[in-house]
Amino acid sequence: MNRLIKFGIILHLLILGGCGMTENPEKKAVQGEGTLSEIPASAALQDEFTRGYLTSTKEKEKGFYEFKSKTGGYSMLFPADAVLSNGFGNERKGNNMEAVMFTGTLEKADMITQSIYENLPITKDIEANLDLLSTSVSYDGKYEEVNKQNRSIYYGKKTTDLDDAIAFNYFSFIKAKEGNQGVRFMYSATCKKADKSCVSSMEKHEQIAEKIVESIAFE
Repeated sequence: MNRLIKFGIILHLLILGGCGMTENPEKKAVQGEGTLSEIPASAALQDEFTRGYLTSTKEKEKGFYEFKSKTGGYSMLFPADAVLSNGFGNERKGNNMEAVMFTGTLEKADMITQSIYENLPITKDIEANLDLLSTSVSYDGKYEEVNKQNRSIYYGKKTTDLDDAIAFNYFSFIKAKEGNQGVRFMYSATCKKADKSCVSSMEKHEQIAEKIVESIAFE
């Protein structure tokens, strides 16, 4: 008798669970289209927190999805092999400031990147923002300025020699020509010196960093 009762309870729960699954729409995978059953096996989409910042489960460009800031202020390409930090390096203050950090293994290197968005009056001060960026990455060199149709980009780069590794660092300040929007972007890829194939990928990392920076679009 006890066994029959237990079976009846289990069957009842299964029926309730089945009904619930039928009545509720499938959970969205990302900000835009796509559902959990359609997720490709990429690091970015397999991570639930990262998915919340992506606009689609479809790649925007090969190896990259589209990231959209929770402020609604900008979008950019996001590496398929990277995941966002759900804590350290991630901060938001309303729609005027947001910092996100993401990490991954790209071209055999350990990559860590931070993007800091601001929509504040101080963002108009180019020199102040470049000084802040330089301090953040311990850089004392000059920046290359590139003017686009609706934004200006300031590029900097350096190589850091560590004990048994080498780090390639690429950083930029992207300023909208109209308004107060700006992004400080910092990309770093670290290789073990003994891994010659990784060390030789410096140009590829510069291309990846530039691709992301070039994709930044203010909204």
